[in-house]
Amino acid sequence: MDRAEILRFDHVSYIYEEEEASAVKAVDDLSFSVKEGEFLAVLGHNGSGKSTVARLANGLYLPTEGKVFAADMDTADPACEIDVRKTVGVVFQNPDNQIVASIVEEDVAFGPENLNLPQKEIRRRVDAALDAVGMTEYAGHETHRLSGGQKQRVAIAGIIAMRPRCLVLDEPTAMLDPRGRADVMKTLISLNRDLGIAVVLITHFMDEAAGADRVLLMKNGRRAALETPDRIFSEPGRLTACGLELPDAAKLCDCLRKRGVKVPPEVYREEQLLAYLFKRLPER
Repeated sequence: MDRAEILRFDHVSYIYEEEEASAVKAVDDLSFSVKEGEFLAVLGHNGSGKSTVARLANGLYLPTEGKVFAADMDTADPACEIDVRKTVGVVFQNPDNQIVASIVEEDVAFGPENLNLPQKEIRRRVDAALDAVGMTEYAGHETHRLSGGQKQRVAIAGIIAMRPRCLVLDEPTAMLDPRGRADVMKTLISLNRDLGIAVVLITHFMDEAAGADRVLLMKNGRRAALETPDRIFSEPGRLTACGLELPDAAKLCDCLRKRGVKVPPEVYREEQLLAYLFKRLPER
């Protein structure tokens, strides 16, 4: 059965206009949609409009032209503002900018409390959210003592305690070390696969995009491509034209193909390449 759309950009443009002479079109006639339970990665060089997409997704910014719909609700409709932000949650790059309480469980409870939910329901949501991001044992810890990766997981827990159907993340691992990045990515994959939350991951790490269902490639505020990762990473020239490079594993696959090794086009991730190469090893 076809899944319903949870987020849709319909010919959206957004112009930053501090002064008329310095107006900048950050997003230009952008159209795409995200379905329930889908994992979409958004790639693009700095200034390509990726972060603006995150802010447009739940009405933090309103389109200059076009429409953004969250579960068929117009994000520009003031009557839908609360429901839009309950449907689409946004997590930003720096978790310190989203953490509002000194204790982990109090921070996660902040959103549900603002929804005026009963205390028992808030408790259930906080416990479930912390469990979903693997932070249950840190419920009583002080937030300022957490690592960067742990803080980002708490920020994610604070959003999912609001029970969104779609989670939009703007470069959530950019400030983290490799371990923190791995922890956050494991959390996102689990939320997507186990809880069915649609994920829109805005990233500049190519390997993070490799695990998505589809990849939206942006250039100068416009949609350059919207394809499955294997299609995107099988055409290095298209990435290069957008100021990006292949992930390391996909780059190695491309080198092997150029040297005559018949690596299938659907192989572009590290674990896929290893499995393929081990199959080719002669038995001893």
